[in-house]
Amino acid sequence: MPKVFLFGYYGFGNLGDELLCDYYVRLFRDYYPGFELVVLTGDKHQGSADGSAAYAVASRWNLWRLGRMMAPGDLLVGGGGSIFQDVTSKRSLLYYLALLRLAHRRGVAIILAGQGVGPLSTWGRKMARPVLNLVGTIACRDQRSILTLAMMEVNAPQLYLGVDPLWDYPFPPGRLAVATRGRRKPVIGYILRSGLSREKKQLLINLRTLFGNLQLITLSPADDRAAHELADVLGTAAPWCIRDADTFFRFAPELTVVLSERLHGLLLAARCRIPGIGLGTDPKLHAFCHQMDWTCWRWQDPSFQLGVCTLVKELIADPVSAYQKVRQLAEVMEEKGEEDRHWFINQVQAMLLGG
Repeated sequence: MPKVFLFGYYGFGNLGDELLCDYYVRLFRDYYPGFELVVLTGDKHQGSADGSAAYAVASRWNLWRLGRMMAPGDLLVGGGGSIFQDVTSKRSLLYYLALLRLAHRRGVAIILAGQGVGPLSTWGRKMARPVLNLVGTIACRDQRSILTLAMMEVNAPQLYLGVDPLWDYPFPPGRLAVATRGRRKPVIGYILRSGLSREKKQLLINLRTLFGNLQLITLSPADDRAAHELADVLGTAAPWCIRDADTFFRFAPELTVVLSERLHGLLLAARCRIPGIGLGTDPKLHAFCHQMDWTCWRWQDPSFQLGVCTLVKELIADPVSAYQKVRQLAEVMEEKGEEDRHWFINQVQAMLLGG
């Protein structure tokens, strides 16, 4: 029986990445329960959320051991994320490329699904091009990633344009929409990354001054300390340090609008039908906001402070219209996510079972 190896930025506590891992584990458990599934993780204690033996784990760092585990006819799946980029780390890019080369040498088929590709430097593109051309299929979550691959002359794999896999994540029924009931005071949710620039600090002060109820939120343990320090400085309530989707959905009805420096913070907001605003220079934020017809502000935009605060004011002035617009676009994206799921299963069927 073939083995399936699932990899991504798993085991580091980032909510979006852990949800991606869980999403693909669910797919293989539902559609191919007889196959051995091995999740490559940075957390040796990682296991199924429900305590079942749905999959085995292997250290992502031990490529020698992984090579001995792999055999011709197996499948390696890259399950979502922005892992093929060299902005945050060149070593990380080299690791993932080495993993793909290893799998290819071992006769393992490769599918990259739900990928956000880039940014890549000239060096990164040169390193990645020949390796990505060894892959059987690459599905990207946005048009920018497809164009990046085309510019790199990655043309051997089948390319597919989809959406982020978490649009298809099976969140509990009844939690996908936020009631548009009247609120006494708007609550501005701010999902942050660690690091405090002058522009970010000034924006938070402005939001706190203008709107009063500012709620800091983190989706990764790496951001918790910065959030607590900022809450003390701003005099706001304690941050929401969220580690699972249920907690986000439980707290979401309190929010009127979400500003986020993290991609999956915006996606979770959209699935709750909450209007969002992207903050930062990360291309994946801008690509997502383009899909949702939202605004994504760069820190150095000339009208940054005034523009963000004006947009927040407009959204809270007419929340019903804002929520309805989000609902319409989110439903389209969720339908596309379901379509992508069927496409992915067909690809696995073709590679694992020969048709």
